Amino acid sequence: MNFLLTQEDFMSILRRDILQAASVASLLSATGQNASQCDQPIMKKVFRAISVFFALTLIASFAFAQNSNAYPVKPITLIVPFPPGGVTDLVARELAKRLSEGLGQPVVVDNRAGAGGNIGTAALARSQPDGYTLGVMTVSAMSIAPHIHKSLSFVPAKDFTPITNIVNTPGAILAGNKTPYNTLQELIKAAKAQPGKINYASVGLGSLPHLIAEKLALDAGIAMTHIPYKGAAPAMQDLLAGVVDLSFESSLTNTVTNYNSGRLKVLATTSSTRVPILNNIPTVAESGYPGFVAQGWFGFFGPAGLPPSITKRLNDIATGMLRDKSIVEKFDSLGIQADPSTPEQFVKFLQEQDRIWATTAKGLNLQLD
Repeated sequence: MNFLLTQEDFMSILRRDILQAASVASLLSATGQNASQCDQPIMKKVFRAISVFFALTLIASFAFAQNSNAYPVKPITLIVPFPPGGVTDLVARELAKRLSEGLGQPVVVDNRAGAGGNIGTAALARSQPDGYTLGVMTVSAMSIAPHIHKSLSFVPAKDFTPITNIVNTPGAILAGNKTPYNTLQELIKAAKAQPGKINYASVGLGSLPHLIAEKLALDAGIAMTHIPYKGAAPAMQDLLAGVVDLSFESSLTNTVTNYNSGRLKVLATTSSTRVPILNNIPTVAESGYPGFVAQGWFGFFGPAGLPPSITKRLNDIATGMLRDKSIVEKFDSLGIQADPSTPEQFVKFLQEQDRIWATTAKGLNLQLD
């Protein structure tokens, strides 16, 4: 049996009959009658509305189950809130390939860049929860933006269905070769001795590197001067030239290249464990700040209301990919770490991320609109 009743059709019919029942109830109230006093035609309307309501509920539930079992029957769109060519896009395209193989339908990557990822994220929030529009979202829009922007058109905790985390993207604290400090401990000591004198570059006000730097400053009890840049390239250029003392990075791709060529120093990474491609570099936690973790991540989401059966199927395919040794090695070579999780584990992770970045933003008193 194949019902063609869509969720929109069901809600339209349901609204009509609820309004009909409400109208009859209002009539009873206005005339001061109860059900036993009401004439037969009115009671027939009430019982018919109630009967239709329950019948539609049962039919729609069965229809939705049938549609979920048949899923997917057409191509799927995977929204990426950043331009093509970046690490987020690369990870999303790897996921799209595996989803297409596992689901037997094309999965088309749709790059909707702008506003630090908020445009693409909002587009996913507005999508129908039918499994045909999914997204790879990041810490910037999902965990940081809600605490520094008042005018967001989406609410991360309400407007999405978490499927699994995909990767964590460790950051790094970089120092120019002209600086006197070679370890994080030496940097902290110097910053405490001369508050505000040491400066650092980031890719912009309210960016992940900016907040990583300020989280460290809050935890370590130091003050540094922030110099925001319009992008990673000019920030790195000035670090290498000695124009700025430090740079806080949320991507290790350029970091590793310049470190291996001896053009800069890496004082620490901001992940929970050491990064394979920088295995000789300690984490911030190892350097005297236990529990410190401040890194990016890319997660797999659907809109709110995605059916559990579809969520589970998508999770199975995505986590299967993330446990594939070849994928783990490929991601490790890019300085990112595969992090498969159940939807429930991912929800807890998101709650912790929200707490971390809410605390940091509050400590900065940072509001961008």
